[in-house]
Amino acid sequence: MTLPENLSSAIKKEKSPQGKVNCTLDLQTFLPYRMYYLAAQMSQAGYDLPELLNETGITIGEREWRVISILGAYGGLTNGNVANALKTDAATISRAVKVLKKQQLIDTLSSKKDRRKVLIYLTQAGADLYDKITPKRIETGDMIDSCFTHDELSTLHHLLNKLDRHLQHMENELEDEWE
Repeated sequence: MTLPENLSSAIKKEKSPQGKVNCTLDLQTFLPYRMYYLAAQMSQAGYDLPELLNETGITIGEREWRVISILGAYGGLTNGNVANALKTDAATISRAVKVLKKQQLIDTLSSKKDRRKVLIYLTQAGADLYDKITPKRIETGDMIDSCFTHDELSTLHHLLNKLDRHLQHMENELEDEWE
């Protein structure tokens, strides 16, 4: 039996040598990586959100929970406001809204001035879910914060606020070509 030529040549081909990079990046001092890594670590610390959600008997995911948590914290918001608060796109919010509305955890109102605008708000069932999960999330936050003194935590929040303002400024400058 003879192998087809393209398969035969693929088998004979040796593995490519390992690539060599010329640029080095110390991930422990690269702030975007450190923030990503710490966010991932914090999301796994303390009470497990998927487990907390599962215990309620309501089948929603973390995406939907994030929408509920924003609405619980800020009250009714438009899709765009929720997307901005979560730093995600409107389509992701629309998918979450569809799931949450089907489960009667949120409802919506249409703007009389602009029918494209929709206000999203928690129903009483959504508020009850928020009130059931949020104390455990606060407890998790307190467990994370516990490694800092009051002054260190104050300094950390000051620095995070400074970074947030700087990133917003960068986003505005890069958003368009300004004259």
